Amino acid sequence: NNVLAATTLLYLLVAYGCCCRLFKLVDAADVGDTTIAPKLSFGDINIMVVTDVHSFVGGHPHEVDRNADYGDFYSFHERLKAYCDAHEKDLWLLNNGDWLHGTGLAMDGNATSLLPIIRSIPWDGMNMGNHEAMYSAVLHDMRESLLPAYPGKYLTSNVLWKETMEPYGERYQLLQGRNSTVLLFGFLYNMRNPSETIEVVRIQDAVKEDWFLQALTETEYDAIVVLAHMESDYRHIDDIYQQIRANVDPKMPIQFIAGHSHKRLYSKPVRKDNYYREMEPGGFFDTVGWVTLPRLSTAWEKSASEMDKEFQHEFLNTSKTFLHDRLGLAGDQPLLTTKGEELSKSIQETQKKLGLDQVVACPGKDYYRNVSIHADNSLWKLWREHVVPSQLFKKGEDRLMLVGKETFRYDLRGSGKRDSMTLDDVIAIAPYMNRVIYVGDVPDWMVRRLNNTLNTYSTHNLIPDYVLAGSMEAFQTVENYQLYTHEEDLPAIVEKLEKYNFQDFQNSFVGKRDTIYWLDYVMSAFRCDELFDNKYSIVPYFYDPSELEEEATDGVLSSEDMGENDEHQGGSETNGDDDESDWTLPPGGYAGYIPGQGETHKIPASHYENYVPPNEREKPPSNKHHSTSGVKSRVERRKKRQKAIIKGIVLTIAVAILMIPVVCGVMQLTGRLKDDDDEIGIYDREEVRALRRHRRRGLSGAPLRNMRPVGEIEIT
Repeated sequence: NNVLAATTLLYLLVAYGCCCRLFKLVDAADVGDTTIAPKLSFGDINIMVVTDVHSFVGGHPHEVDRNADYGDFYSFHERLKAYCDAHEKDLWLLNNGDWLHGTGLAMDGNATSLLPIIRSIPWDGMNMGNHEAMYSAVLHDMRESLLPAYPGKYLTSNVLWKETMEPYGERYQLLQGRNSTVLLFGFLYNMRNPSETIEVVRIQDAVKEDWFLQALTETEYDAIVVLAHMESDYRHIDDIYQQIRANVDPKMPIQFIAGHSHKRLYSKPVRKDNYYREMEPGGFFDTVGWVTLPRLSTAWEKSASEMDKEFQHEFLNTSKTFLHDRLGLAGDQPLLTTKGEELSKSIQETQKKLGLDQVVACPGKDYYRNVSIHADNSLWKLWREHVVPSQLFKKGEDRLMLVGKETFRYDLRGSGKRDSMTLDDVIAIAPYMNRVIYVGDVPDWMVRRLNNTLNTYSTHNLIPDYVLAGSMEAFQTVENYQLYTHEEDLPAIVEKLEKYNFQDFQNSFVGKRDTIYWLDYVMSAFRCDELFDNKYSIVPYFYDPSELEEEATDGVLSSEDMGENDEHQGGSETNGDDDESDWTLPPGGYAGYIPGQGETHKIPASHYENYVPPNEREKPPSNKHHSTSGVKSRVERRKKRQKAIIKGIVLTIAVAILMIPVVCGVMQLTGRLKDDDDEIGIYDREEVRALRRHRRRGLSGAPLRNMRPVGEIEIT
């Protein structure tokens, strides 16, 4: 029995060891720590970064070049991290902010469904974007659930929590790797209208504070990385750079990672600093940025000309196929790891729970925001000619609608006869739930002048800065138009109309929001086959106004915050199906919304006192009056320059004329101006002198020798 027991125990131990080894091998194979050969350049410090994802964690299912979701992203990082660990390389995963808005997972300040997905990613450092900084409820939720999940990793170098006047997150962080230490900062641009629960310190002031200088001079590190939620050409990036370079080693590697504009950008600055680079990795989760940079010791070992090989960057498409290929996986190896697959399922379940995956329309073609407004596949043409007339205007009434071109954020995607649009696809077009505002009955001439003024600098653009919808003839046919706009564009329109002495403002909410009227339109105009009744299986939660987290302490959503210049985003500009579409209205006809009927809410002009119009965005706060900025100020400056040039020319001519007698007088006094005919070169000098002598002597008889007859020379 003892022998049998010992044999059994030995067998169990061996089996246990084999199982452990087997599971270890399976786990290793799952993340591919030694089985992959990444097609990426590696350096001393390696960074994966995303910015301005705007809740597109589910990817872009209609677009094969960006169809990866956060589960694929998680798997890509997990496999790459295992590879770097096995090969003694440092890899950091960063997020540069603006994960709110964009899809139905995070609308109008409601981040409840999105935060668990954000927390699933093992970020090494995060920065605050302006969209998170706008909503009080989001900021409270983040303090309770996000910051504790990433202790010391959420960076707010210039954002304070007003209750304590302490940093909302951490001012900086040291990333300790195997081979290097990185000093990491996180700055938000000088945002004017954030939530009242926080204070955004001006960048030019923050970099002069003691903590910033101490971080640069009293800590040990090998390189500096700055997460800057601002455009790469934002003027205050230079304030950060200058302060850093003035207090660190001249060869200290500095890498800026910008955001906010949704562009792919990389630059080696004009300034003569070979140890400094900037990059911006796109937006809407169309890009995973890959960055490598050297540590300080490498910078000293190598020449300045070799730094281009040490500072590397790449923009990785968020395509499942592309990410699979860049990892160097074999054809039969899946991209998804176990944890990545779990995250993908979690995203899908969340979308299903919110009803975001339900089919609502079948357009049969795509409409793009960034093609000519006159093109058949233009989203703006569709909006002007079909959406607004059917959803907002009553037939036979003189109505116009004027909105900024940054209002809509994404393309209308639904290519292919069997393809379809989900609720989430429609929300992506208009994620802000902008209210439709009735401005008032505006005279014809004012509307025309308003349209021309707001579009002064967009005459030759594919899309004007402000798009006008409605029937307006080339010549005046009516006295007044009922003018409508979106709430975010109202302040700019009111400002202009006030200058035209317009006073009959209504500024009333007509009960419609842009997200809702787009949904109503596609469901009626782009009906699917006969078996599909275009009805919601789950009514969208945002149809209930009480579900929208609007608080008195929220910031103001302005064009500055939502109108980042992102012309290349939202899909390619290839033409869709050219087949004509049948525009079907809801049964019984659609009367539209009429001011004064139904529930209306008046919005006083004082509501917009602190609003900064688009033509003043990105201007630094100053003690000067802001009326000198924007379109008007540029026109005035141009006129002043022209007047100055003309004045300068006139003054030059006048001075030249006045100087003529002065110069003559000076020449007379100095003897250079004499009434001396000797200088006249048309006569022979000797003959003239002889004639003068002859005249003085009174000799008028015999002709002089060696000279022409006197009659041939006229003496005066």
